[in-house]
Amino acid sequence: MLFCSARIHRLECVDISVLKVGGGFRRNGSVDSGSEVIDEDDYLGDAFRTEVHKTHLSDEWSSYIHNVGDKFHGAVELREKLRKYAIAVGFEFVFLRNDLDRIHAVCANVGTEGCDWHLHAFASSANGCLYITELNNTHTCKGVVRTQKHKLLGSKVVKTCIASDVSFNLSLKPREIMSKFKSTYGFDISYKVALKAKHRAKEAIYGSDADTFSKLSWYKEAVLQSNPGSSFVLEVEPSSNRFQRLFLAYGGCVEGFQFCLPVLYVDGTFGKSIYKGQILSATGRNGNQGFYPLAICFCDSETDANWTFFFKHLKSLLEPQGRVITFISDRGVGLLSAFDKVFAGNPHLFCYKHLVANLASKYRGKGNSKLIEDVKQKFFKVAYSSTQKEYRFNLRLLRAAGGADIIDPFLSELPVENWCRAFYTSCRYGIMANGIAESFNSWIAIERLMPVYCMLDQTRIKQMEMAGKRREEAKRWTTELTPKMEERLKVQMEKSRRFSVHYSSPGVYEVRSDFSYVVNISDHACSCVKWQINCFPCPHGLAALQAASENVYDYIDKYFHVGMFKKSYSFPIHPITNVDMSSSDSASECILPPLAKRPPGGLG
Repeated sequence: MLFCSARIHRLECVDISVLKVGGGFRRNGSVDSGSEVIDEDDYLGDAFRTEVHKTHLSDEWSSYIHNVGDKFHGAVELREKLRKYAIAVGFEFVFLRNDLDRIHAVCANVGTEGCDWHLHAFASSANGCLYITELNNTHTCKGVVRTQKHKLLGSKVVKTCIASDVSFNLSLKPREIMSKFKSTYGFDISYKVALKAKHRAKEAIYGSDADTFSKLSWYKEAVLQSNPGSSFVLEVEPSSNRFQRLFLAYGGCVEGFQFCLPVLYVDGTFGKSIYKGQILSATGRNGNQGFYPLAICFCDSETDANWTFFFKHLKSLLEPQGRVITFISDRGVGLLSAFDKVFAGNPHLFCYKHLVANLASKYRGKGNSKLIEDVKQKFFKVAYSSTQKEYRFNLRLLRAAGGADIIDPFLSELPVENWCRAFYTSCRYGIMANGIAESFNSWIAIERLMPVYCMLDQTRIKQMEMAGKRREEAKRWTTELTPKMEERLKVQMEKSRRFSVHYSSPGVYEVRSDFSYVVNISDHACSCVKWQINCFPCPHGLAALQAASENVYDYIDKYFHVGMFKKSYSFPIHPITNVDMSSSDSASECILPPLAKRPPGGLG
């Protein structure tokens, strides 16, 4: 502040007397007001002040190459650290010799500017490590300075820096890598470098996409040995031994499924590894409304042949259990014809969300969004109709809004018992959409990015852990029903309080409020049809049960009871060890990857 005052008042000289308090020391002197004795950043605003230097992880790279005698565990480590050292210091080099046991590098300017920087390293016969035997670490060329971009900062270097991030988050986007690399390491990298580096890191963690197909024979053997009762079918082309498809269901899941609801959600989703592929799945539903993975199939695409393969092996697991399974699907490509061949006679429900999306597509281009929304809402009402009379009424409204010329041809292709509640004669547990299958697809979103062997193994680990957690969680439950169904019962019981109940004959009651309903507790039926559709007592049914002094829990579907839930997870998925993989005969079997079109970008 004194200096600033001197400048303001244009003083030539300022006398300063410094007194050390208590020390008896006194010093007199003068300061020339023109000398720079302060940092201007002390008096500048935030926007004009020089930013404080940020420490980056790349700062340590400049210490990688230091002295003669430095030790490296192989040529790969020396090459990697030499590249990082050159990037951090700000120069380029070339290899005159680049062998596993001998490396000789010189500055790239040795020819143009005669720079004498060079490095010699030789491998020791005693331990195989490389040691620097000669090093001139002084540059005589111009322009040795660290910049934000560097020619040597390619995907090989970036891969080593992002491997842990990719391992933690396989869905990391290239632009996210670029941003994080800039803030963490202080360098700019291109989108292409980030993309290639991610794929190199993924390959280093999970192995080559092509090579993992050869691990499937060993994995099949390991699954069948460690998890009795499992089904693992691996098909390859006989002439070329090229992968075709596989089917996998773990024994613990198969045994436990018989204690889940007798419904299966079937769906297909894309694999996202280099070879793409399709993942077909059959997912059940436990008594607490959670999804229950049963079986998956990995193949090239959704075709009639692949769906038939999947359904045939699925049927072989379900038939011994002796239950009639209701299937729910979105009518995917090849699924309908394959289902009719393998599961002819089994109930098959169509997801109403996919149906309404297909119907709405027929109105696109007509320039009327309100019409599309109106058609959607009216289709929902038709699908949710509880009685045939209500169905006919709602259908007339739909035809009037959407036009019979579009509605009638669309519905003619859909058997009404497959999508409308009023015509489905069996218990459907209130299912109208394929949401459970979509939940499973989202659950394996990261695994879908992995090569096929890693995808299967990591999915198995997730299933194993989920089953274990649910098994332990159920031990703490003290209610008769699973938590979600117990809560549902409480809500329904509260609604039942408003009804008056009138006895008619054994088991038959008339339940009245604004409307009257006929309840037959012996048949688990109500004229509102909700008891039959949801397989869970409606408020009218609960009112009748209480009037009859019946235990309401005796009239609730057995799959919603805690005992059945515990049984469904009483068959664990067993862990697998791979310590002997390399010595196994099956590990040496070469299975070629499928002939699939690779994604653009030159990442092969």
